[in-house]
Amino acid sequence: MHNVKKLSASAREIAAEKSRARAENYNALSREALKCRKDSKFDAASLDATQAVLSLNSDFATLWGFRREVLRALHPDSGDATKDAASRRAACENEFKLTQECLTANPKSYPVWFHRTWVVEWGRTDWQWKMELKLTAKMLALDDRNFHCWTYRRFVVRVAGVTPVEELKFSTEKIMANFSNYSAWHYRSKLLPQIYSSTAPASKLPPLAQVLRDELELLRNAFFTAPEDQSAWFYHRWLLAQLKAMLPNERSGDDEGGEPSITAADAFKPVLQGELDMVKELLELEPGSKWPLVTAAFLHAELGGPDDELHAQLQELKRVDPMRACRYDDMRAVQGSK
Repeated sequence: MHNVKKLSASAREIAAEKSRARAENYNALSREALKCRKDSKFDAASLDATQAVLSLNSDFATLWGFRREVLRALHPDSGDATKDAASRRAACENEFKLTQECLTANPKSYPVWFHRTWVVEWGRTDWQWKMELKLTAKMLALDDRNFHCWTYRRFVVRVAGVTPVEELKFSTEKIMANFSNYSAWHYRSKLLPQIYSSTAPASKLPPLAQVLRDELELLRNAFFTAPEDQSAWFYHRWLLAQLKAMLPNERSGDDEGGEPSITAADAFKPVLQGELDMVKELLELEPGSKWPLVTAAFLHAELGGPDDELHAQLQELKRVDPMRACRYDDMRAVQGSK
């Protein structure tokens, strides 16, 4: 490898010897922990044996499972939830410490996150909820795409009774820090319907629809900052689908006042046209940018605009994204058949 100092033969032998020693030590510790499991030894010694191995290899799911068996045996259910929670606190604190050490070394370990989730439920650890929220916030600051951490945070939010409004604020902070945070955009799509009612008098837009229109403005900041990032564009497509579903259902004939009824498609056109104008403005600044082109083609198709303009966009997409040329040909054929 370039710029890597070549070790002497003696140095390589020393490194190899250290590696062999580590392997032998790990094998010995693993055999001891697995023997405890085979012998059904549910005691403190078994916890020590598994901890010694898991500190070296946090993905050893079998030993995490055995550890849970030991903890259940040492702290059985008494029928008194308060008493059980008190007796398990010290054990839970040790598990939190161990799993945090493991996550520091391996922040995307499935078995570690599963075990920590189990500890929160088993130990009835309401005293730990605030710390768990701080832990997830800190870990997401280090890696905002750690979906294991996002999943765990949603679990803690649920058991701790954190309000959707508080979590929406958290998602906003993550998005403003990084528009490429797909998990935060997705989380937002789950929180908004929980916060805002989708029911309202027929003469007005529902509150959720108003909020979703405001979200379109938030997206514009993301588009003009990072037009090639797909995270915000996926959320944009979700927003348009939600707004379309909330507009008046299509009706035929006249209404009671004798005026022609407005169809859902007609009511939705101003929204689509506004978004298309925005995308065209972006394409003037970023010509040949894939995701604005994809969205422009989608909006043109939805609006039923001029075929020549849509076809020109699809042709440009074939140039900038040749791996999906057949998909764009199919889009053109489908549009031409309408």
